[in-house]
Amino acid sequence: MSKKSRFKLGFFLTVFFAVAGIGYLAVGNIFRSQAAIPDDRLATIERGDLALAVVATGSVVPVATVEVKSKASGLIKSILVDEGDLVREGEILAELDKEILQAQLREAEASRLAVAARVEEGRSEQVSASSMKRKMEMDLENLEDSVAFHEKQVQRFETLFREKLIPLADLDERERQVQQARFEREALRSELLMQDARILAAEKAVVRAQAELAQAAAVLDRARENLRYATIPTPLTAIVLRRHLEVGDAVSSILQLGSQATLILTLGDMKQVFFEGRVDETDIGKVFVGQEARVRVDAFRDRPFPGKVLRIAPLGQEKDNVIGFEVRVAINDAEGILRARMSANAEIIVEERKDILLIPESAVIYDRDRNRFAEIYEPSAEGLRVRVPIEIGISDGTTTELIAGVEEGRRVIRVSTGGII
Repeated sequence: MSKKSRFKLGFFLTVFFAVAGIGYLAVGNIFRSQAAIPDDRLATIERGDLALAVVATGSVVPVATVEVKSKASGLIKSILVDEGDLVREGEILAELDKEILQAQLREAEASRLAVAARVEEGRSEQVSASSMKRKMEMDLENLEDSVAFHEKQVQRFETLFREKLIPLADLDERERQVQQARFEREALRSELLMQDARILAAEKAVVRAQAELAQAAAVLDRARENLRYATIPTPLTAIVLRRHLEVGDAVSSILQLGSQATLILTLGDMKQVFFEGRVDETDIGKVFVGQEARVRVDAFRDRPFPGKVLRIAPLGQEKDNVIGFEVRVAINDAEGILRARMSANAEIIVEERKDILLIPESAVIYDRDRNRFAEIYEPSAEGLRVRVPIEIGISDGTTTELIAGVEEGRRVIRVSTGGII
């Protein structure tokens, strides 16, 4: 083969392989373009339910929380319950050491008996003085009669003396007897006045003793109450949420320190539980009393608890420079599995649609005029997709109601560029 023939053969082979390579790359690109949409970018149009909700963050709270404190001071002798226990109304929760309280009770009883004895003594003195006064009054009446009798005798003896029938000595004797009777009468009258003073003093002594008796009775009642307060019952049927003390710890009386008294136990009435949380001021206008809600807790992520809005706080509170309103939602927890202070979110239903077509929000495309489109996955079409206009309804930010444009069961392509064209 000549040199020129070899050159032509090499040139044609080079062109052939170049064309073949370009063809191979073109065919490969075609096939690769046919498989360029991964499954994770495809979504199926399906039917389901969609709710537009306001989300509140908060926690589960019982219908009532009671802080158990003692009306008596002392040391904890025993605590008969533990955290998580269910206690019935009237059941004993704890007891204080009663030795000092029992000694105070005995002392109060003895003091009351002593004062009661003084009251009886005063009353006896009063009765005795009154009896003595009555006797002295009778004696005074007799002396009055005696004075009157002697005065008449003196008058008669004076007549007899003037008639010279009796000597002067007899008249003097009668006058002496009158003076004696008059002296005794005045002395008795003075004694009666002193007796009145003694009776009055006896009455005052009785009154003072009765006041002391009332005070001693109050001290005794307080000692009895303190002893009774040393046994601490539960005021309601509830669950022990927290135990704050142990045996031997000191307890101060709520009657003396008020709210600063020692906290022994915290109880919660879990017959009914509620959600309490905050709603942002921008959303509170969508919330009203009686509105349906769904409460979710971390412990039961896949199990929403139905509820209803019971109360909306009239006054907003600022937190982290954001105004929020407290909302209380009654939770339907028939099984009683929720616990107090569980972190929770409440989805307060603003609008809900059932059995509707759903499309992912990421599959909705918007043009500059805010017209909505979706790209249907179509293997036979160029680029494996067909863009169609759609009509949408409510959206929860992730899923959107599809009113028209794509049939149920068709697959659409998620947009990765924000959905704007």
